[in-house]
Amino acid sequence: MTDTISRSDLIRFGVLAVLFAAFQQISPRIERMRIRMADSHQIDMTSVWTFAGVIALPSGLSALLALLISVAMTVLRLRAGIHPYRQMFTAATVMLACLTGSAIVKLSSSHLGHLSGDATGAAIVLLSLVAYTAVNTTMIAGAIFLAARPLPVRALFGTAEENGLEIATLCLGAMTGLTLVFTPWLSFLSIVPLVVLQRGALIKQLEVAATTDPKTGLLNAVAWRQVAQKEIARAARDRHTVALMIIDMDRFKAVNDTHGHLVGDAVLVAVAERLTAELRQYDSIGRFGGEEFVAILPEVDMPTARAVSHRILARIRELEVFSPDAPAVPLGGFSASIGVALYPNNGADVESLLHVADSALYAAKSAGRDRVECVVL
Repeated sequence: MTDTISRSDLIRFGVLAVLFAAFQQISPRIERMRIRMADSHQIDMTSVWTFAGVIALPSGLSALLALLISVAMTVLRLRAGIHPYRQMFTAATVMLACLTGSAIVKLSSSHLGHLSGDATGAAIVLLSLVAYTAVNTTMIAGAIFLAARPLPVRALFGTAEENGLEIATLCLGAMTGLTLVFTPWLSFLSIVPLVVLQRGALIKQLEVAATTDPKTGLLNAVAWRQVAQKEIARAARDRHTVALMIIDMDRFKAVNDTHGHLVGDAVLVAVAERLTAELRQYDSIGRFGGEEFVAILPEVDMPTARAVSHRILARIRELEVFSPDAPAVPLGGFSASIGVALYPNNGADVESLLHVADSALYAAKSAGRDRVECVVL
C-alpha cells in the first residue's frame, strides 16, 4: 500500500528542505570545523530534519528528504576530506531508518492528528524514534566492526556523550515534526536551539582536542599536569597523601623496530586501556609522550601505591597484540618499569614529585626492568 502525497505534504517537505538549507547557511564554518575534528562517530545533526520528516511526511517523501540532505552533506564532507563511500553508506542507513520510522508511524496511527495531546501519540513518536535509532546505529556499528574488528563497544557505538547528543538531536527533530504538522508557522524556531546545540558540541570537541592525547585517549601532558596540581592542592587543604607514578614501557624501541610503528601504537593503546581498567575512575592518567605514562592517585599511601603498581605490571605482562603481518599469532612478552613518589613526603608540587618518581624509575630500569621502585622517606 503506497502513501498518498497531498499538497500539504509537499509544503511540509519544502519547509523542511528550506529549514535545513537555512541552518547550513547560518553555521557552515562551525559544521566544517566539527567534521574536520570528528572521529567516526561525528554527529552531524541532520537527524533534526530527517526525523522531523519521519513524523510529518509520508514515507516516500521522508526518504527523499534524507537523500537530498545526504547529497548536500556529501559535498560538505568531500571538501573536508571524508571518503565518499562512507557518506554513501551513511545516506543509505539514514534512508532505511527513515522508512522504518515512517512505517511505525503509519502502522500505529491512521492519521497523524491522533498523536496530538495524548499518551498514545507520544508512545507512537517514541517508538518511531527508537526504531529509527536502532536501524541507523546497528548498521553503522556493523560496518565499523566488519571494517576494523576486533573493537571495543565504545568504538562501535560511541561514547555516552555522543549518544546523548544524538538523542537530543532526535528529540528536537520530533518536536520540529509535530510543530510542522500542528503549528507550522512556529517550525522555524527549531533553528535557534539547534545552533546552540551545534556550538556546544563544537566547544566540547575543542575541549577534548586540547586536553586529550589523540593516540590513547588519555590526558595529554599539559592537561595532566593541571589536574595533578589541583589534586595536590586539594591534598594540602584536606591533609591527605597523593601517589604519583611514572610508567615506562621496557625496550619499546625494539617493538617499533621489529614489528613496526602500527604495532607499537596498538601496544600503547592497549596499555592505556589496562591502566584505565586497573586504576579508579577518579585517578588521573596521562601520556607524557613516547612510551611513558603518568598517573596521580589521591588519598593513597605508599604501600597501597606499591601494590597497585605491581598489579599494573602484571596486567602489562598479560598484554597481547596482533601484527598486521601475522594476524593469527599474538605478540606478547611486554613489560614496564614504574617509579613512585608520594606527596607530601617526596615533594610539595608536581615538578618535585615528577623528579623523584623519575629517579625511582631510573633505579627500576637499572635494577633489571619490569619492577617497581619507590622513594620512602
